[in-house]
Amino acid sequence: MSTDHLARLEEKIQQVVDTVSLQRMEIEELREEKARLEEENNILKEEMGQWSQRVGSILGKLDAMAEETEAEEA
Repeated sequence: MSTDHLARLEEKIQQVVDTVSLQRMEIEELREEKARLEEENNILKEEMGQWSQRVGSILGKLDAMAEETEAEEA
């Protein structure tokens, strides 16, 4: 192999190493983002559950009031 071939091979190998390094960094960033989004999702699910309970409670009270009103009118 000539020196030129070795130089080109070395350059291509360095490009591959650089690409792999960048992809590893991107993967790590994506993993961190995924973890953050999963945590945010869990928080939002919990908040939605709390709101659902509150709305259910309010609707129950409204139903009770409506039944009382109907009973008083009867």
